[in-house]
Amino acid sequence: MIGSECSPVEEKIPLFGDLHVHTALSLDAWTQGAISEPADAYKFAKGEVVSLPPYIDGNGLRSAKLRKSLDFAAVTDHAELLGEVELCTNPDSNQYSSLECKAFRNFPTITYYRYNTNASRGNPNAICGDNRLNCTQASITPWEKTIIAAEDHNHACQFTTFVGYEWTGAKYSGNNFHRNIIFYGNNIPKQPTSFYEAPTKKELWSILNEQCSENCQFISIPHNSNLSNGQMFLREEDLSIDEQLVFEPVIEIFQHKGSSECHPVSDTFCNFEQLPYKDFISKTYKDLSSSNDIPPLSFARETLLNGLAVKQQELGNPWKFGFIGSTDTHYAMPGYVDEENFQGHGGAGKSFRNSIPKGLPDDAEFNPGGLAVVWAKQNDRKHIFEALQNREVYGTSGPKFILRFFGSENFEENMCENPEIFTDSYRKGVPMGGTLHSPKNISFLIAASADQSMDNQFIERVQIIKGYIEDGNEKTNIFDIFTNESVTLDRSSCRIAGQGVKDMCMVWQDNTFEASQDAFYYVRVLANESCRWTHELCIKNPELCSDANSLPQGINERAWSSPIWLEAN
Repeated sequence: MIGSECSPVEEKIPLFGDLHVHTALSLDAWTQGAISEPADAYKFAKGEVVSLPPYIDGNGLRSAKLRKSLDFAAVTDHAELLGEVELCTNPDSNQYSSLECKAFRNFPTITYYRYNTNASRGNPNAICGDNRLNCTQASITPWEKTIIAAEDHNHACQFTTFVGYEWTGAKYSGNNFHRNIIFYGNNIPKQPTSFYEAPTKKELWSILNEQCSENCQFISIPHNSNLSNGQMFLREEDLSIDEQLVFEPVIEIFQHKGSSECHPVSDTFCNFEQLPYKDFISKTYKDLSSSNDIPPLSFARETLLNGLAVKQQELGNPWKFGFIGSTDTHYAMPGYVDEENFQGHGGAGKSFRNSIPKGLPDDAEFNPGGLAVVWAKQNDRKHIFEALQNREVYGTSGPKFILRFFGSENFEENMCENPEIFTDSYRKGVPMGGTLHSPKNISFLIAASADQSMDNQFIERVQIIKGYIEDGNEKTNIFDIFTNESVTLDRSSCRIAGQGVKDMCMVWQDNTFEASQDAFYYVRVLANESCRWTHELCIKNPELCSDANSLPQGINERAWSSPIWLEAN
C-alpha cells in the first residue's frame, strides 16, 4: 500500500481514497437491498470481499473485491432518515411493530420515494413523534456504529478513516445541494445535523460550529453540482467569503452519478459521463429534454470563472476549491471503480433487493465512480486532512493516475531532469490548490503517470485549462501541452493495440499571460480510449445492449488537478 511506512516524506506521497460511501444505514441503500454496514465498508476498502444483494438466508448471490486496496476512506451515510431506518429495521425499537414501520419494510420502493420526498421538503414522518424526537434519538445508535467502525479501522501509516455523514439538502423541487461532512479526529458532535435541522448551508455550518468542541474540525464537500440545476454554488446571505473558503475547500468533481467538471458545450472533452437530465426530478419523470437547458453554473469550471468575476466586485473569491473524485457507492464498496466488472452502486439506480434483474446492473447513464487523491507527508488523519484543507488534492475517473502540478516564477526549463525536482518545486513555487501573486510570467511544472497496474492504459493527452476575465467577459483557453495518439481501441473486442507513453513531465509557460489579469489554471490528463462498462457487458451479453445503445462505447479515463490561482492583487 502506498504510504505504509510511518516516516514523513517531505516531498509528499499520493494517497488514494473514497470520501463518499453509503451502507445499509442509509435509507436508499437499505431499500435497494444492502445489508453491509460501516465496518464492512472499511474491510472492503482494505481488500476484503463484500457480499452483494440479492441475499438468500443472509448470503449474497454476488460479491466484489478491490484489485488493490485503498489508503483512506470515510463512510458518509445520510443524516436524513438515519433514525427512521433504525426505528423500522431494529426489532428492539418501540416503533418496529407500528403500522408505518410494517409498511416501511414491506414496500421498499414506496418507502424510498415517500421518505426521501418528505426529507427533501422537511416534512416529518409519523413515527418520529413531536419535533422528530423519536427519530433524532434513534439516530444516535447508527451514528455510534459509524464512529466505532471508523475508530476500529483507523491505523496510522497503513489505512486512515474519517468519521463523516452526508447532509442531503434538496431544495427547489429536487435540485441537489448534497454535501459530505468530514470530521478531523474523533472529538465530534453526538449526532449528525440533517437537512431537517439545517435547511441551508449557512445553518448547517453554524450548528456544526456550535456543536464542535475543542479540536473538532470539519470540512464540507459538495457533490453532484451537475444535478443542482445551477443552484449548488449560489451565494447565501450573511455567509462570508472566508467561511466559504475555510469550510468548503474541495468539491467532488466526479462520481457514480456523472461528471461536474464543465458544461457539455464548453469544449470537446467536457462531454464525458454527462447525465441527460439537470436534476433528480427530471430523472424521476424521465424528462430527458431537460438536458438542453442545464445551467452552466451546475459545473465546476463555470463556477470558478464566476469566482473570478465576484472577486472583481467584492475583493474576494468565494469559489476557490480543489477537486476530488469518489464513488457514492450504496453497497459499502469504497473505491470500486472497475469498468470491466462493474456490478452497480445502487442508491438512485437499479434495485437488487429481491432478485437479480434482467439487463444492466445499474442505470446505463451512471458509471463506476472515481477516486480522491491527496498529496500528504504520510498516511494519517492529520496529514490527509491538511491536504484537503490546502486543496493539494486531485480527482480521477477511477484509475490510479499520479499527477503533480506546480506553479512558480522561478522554474528552470530543465526542471524535469532535476533529481530533487519535487523538493525544489515546493521550495520555489506552489502546488495544486495554491495561489501565486506575481507580476512575472509563471512557469508550470506538470508530471503525470498512467495507472501503472493497468497494462493497457497510457497517457494520450495532457491539457491545461485556463480561466480568466477579459473586458468583463469570462473566458477559457485550453492548451494541449502533450499528445500521443499511438494507442487504439478495437471496440468490437475491447482490445488495446499499440504501445503508448506511461509517464510525462514538462515545464510549460503561458504565452497569453497578462500581469494585470486574475486567472486559474488546472490540468486535465486523458488516457487512451478504452471500453465503457456498458459496452464491456454488451460484448459479453449482447441481449443487454438495448439498455445502452445511446451511450458511448469508448471513454477516455482521466484525472483533474486542483487549480492554481494567479492573482494580480
